[in-house]
Amino acid sequence: MHPLIFVWLIDAFWLVLVIYLTVSAIGVKPETQGHLVQSVGLLFAIVAAFVLPRFAIFHFLNFAPVAPALGWIGVVLCAAGMIVLVRARQHLGRNWSQTVSVKRGHELVTSGPYRYVRHPMYGGGLVACIGSAIVGGGAWVFLLVILGTLFLWRITAEDKLMTQQFPNDYPDYRRRTKALIPFVW
Repeated sequence: MHPLIFVWLIDAFWLVLVIYLTVSAIGVKPETQGHLVQSVGLLFAIVAAFVLPRFAIFHFLNFAPVAPALGWIGVVLCAAGMIVLVRARQHLGRNWSQTVSVKRGHELVTSGPYRYVRHPMYGGGLVACIGSAIVGGGAWVFLLVILGTLFLWRITAEDKLMTQQFPNDYPDYRRRTKALIPFVW
């Protein structure tokens, strides 16, 4: 099997995920206010992740393709992370948002994957990014670093927002579940 197949698989997985998230955003509950800065920031981060590896100083990160064993590990991690992300997204239903925001008629979701961690989409996204970085290097390494940083900020911001939105229920939910990694953090 040619090692580039792993890179193509990773690229295809991400393309399908982006299409899924875009289509599934149709019909979500409207936000109570706009968050243009967050949306533009996310877009800028993704573009930066794919531009930075082109600079000579970062060429050492362009190590793809990798050995088949490493390729399989990366592809499995990417797929597993995306499965967690998609299941969590499906469980949120119309409460999902691309930004940290309150929806009209917002409901606190604590079942399904949210029974184990408060932010399973971020956990799945990070695992998918780790697998992608193993296989593809370059842009995927930058995406892992940029999205990892963004996800950590969003965890703090969402916990604060949900505590304000659901002052009677969220503190208890937060005490009994971990943020990102079951039983750890």
